[in-house]
Amino acid sequence: MNISELKRKIKEDYGSNPLEKCDKDEAKNMLRLVKIYHDLKEEKDARVIDDITWEDIEMDEVFFRVNHTRSYAGEQILYHMLHMIKNDKPGVDEEADFFDRDEKTRVETEMKLRSLGKRYMKYYLPETIFNLDGLVMGGTFMYPILLLLLIGSFVISAFKPGFLAVTVAIAVVNLMVYMVVKMKYDSTLISLCSVREIVDFGDYVMKSDKLWEVYKNKEIEESMSALQKATKFLIYYKYTKNMIQSGDFVAIILEYIFGMTMIDAICCASAIKRLRSHKDEIIRLYEMIGNIDAAISVASFRRSLDSCKPELTSDGKISADGLYHPLLENPVKNDFHMKRNSFFTGANATGKSTFMKAIAINVILGETIYTCTADKMCFPNMYVMTSMALRDDVLNGESYYVREIRYLKRMLEQVESGVKTLIVIDEILKGTNTKERVAASRAVLEYLADTSAVVITATHDIELVEQMDELYDAFYFECIVNDGEVKFTYEIREGVNKITNAIELMKGMGFPQQIIENAEKRR
Repeated sequence: MNISELKRKIKEDYGSNPLEKCDKDEAKNMLRLVKIYHDLKEEKDARVIDDITWEDIEMDEVFFRVNHTRSYAGEQILYHMLHMIKNDKPGVDEEADFFDRDEKTRVETEMKLRSLGKRYMKYYLPETIFNLDGLVMGGTFMYPILLLLLIGSFVISAFKPGFLAVTVAIAVVNLMVYMVVKMKYDSTLISLCSVREIVDFGDYVMKSDKLWEVYKNKEIEESMSALQKATKFLIYYKYTKNMIQSGDFVAIILEYIFGMTMIDAICCASAIKRLRSHKDEIIRLYEMIGNIDAAISVASFRRSLDSCKPELTSDGKISADGLYHPLLENPVKNDFHMKRNSFFTGANATGKSTFMKAIAINVILGETIYTCTADKMCFPNMYVMTSMALRDDVLNGESYYVREIRYLKRMLEQVESGVKTLIVIDEILKGTNTKERVAASRAVLEYLADTSAVVITATHDIELVEQMDELYDAFYFECIVNDGEVKFTYEIREGVNKITNAIELMKGMGFPQQIIENAEKRR
């Protein structure tokens, strides 16, 4: 693909839905590599979305929807970014606006990011960088000695041909030592070759007046010269590696020569030592590049659907106009204005769970990438915890109810820590009998009402809702039952809807008439 064709494609892709061109199975398989940076990175002054919440509201799918990145660094940084709730406004907002305004700079930057690519081995770079402190090559003092012995024996052989056997023996020993070094550090060096690529990208950013104005970093600027020197060997290593893999005869001969002379081993040790002394600068540069790619992703995401920037309030509840779930193709938008903690009640399959997920997802998106899928949305800065997609854990011997109360306990501990938290619970304590469920649910919800938590919970227990009407408001999604047909509007209403649809749904699914009639008699 020529440059003009590539630019045209990049322009077309911007503002499109990444899921339309994404191989979902491949993307899911790659997640274990995408997660490497997130698993390694420790953040101060930030709260990490826990795994239960992440899985409950299907945040991997949301990540795929936002992910317009062109490089492995951007993909890893974006994934990490969506996990981190910070006290300050996300820094990615103004950067995304910049790329949205300046198409020329954005297209050129995307082309440069594309050259970094998403090759399998590159995802291990953060792991290599973070572990540089422990990467110390043993016995490096021997390498110059082995080189001098080879040179000395070769010189002596010129005057005493009989000494040539000693020269050959030293050359063989040197080659064996080099092979051991290569086997031990080859994969590390292949990974570190990507450091040179990000150094080159950093140089590109510094030379771009517009980009450098947005991303100017004094520490990166001061360390760039040293990083370029430290990574010179990696240019040669990558080049010769590619030549050898292609079967180039000259490159293979040169590898043996440099191996016997220990030049490659000496350069390798020197490169690792230099890079180790610049670990922090490399991480900083890697993160800057990832943030650039992530900012373009956020800008593209905003363009691809109806979105807004949230208003982060200092107190209060959640208020939204035209809120919807970002993964729905043809969503029904809803207004939702909380005055107090709230119940969601009503019939099955009306959209309660989806809308509750939409609330949680949009609070996370608002606090991480300063973007909500709504016409307008306001909420306080808060952590998000959910208990929704529960099931028995056979392997660990946990019943549904045991897991449910364990999930609730983690929420209570979070609230008790003093962190303002959005609590989202789908069908609270449904794993036990009705009498105990109502009693225990009421006790938990009354306790939460006395804290700073913002609580949204779904229940089929109208009795519970009525008992707590002084503390909790009620909402429901409309369900119309007419002549045995069930219709859903997916529109939220205030109050309690006592219409049920379980039997009608069984009817619609073609259950035997005898079952339907017996169920209606006992209703």
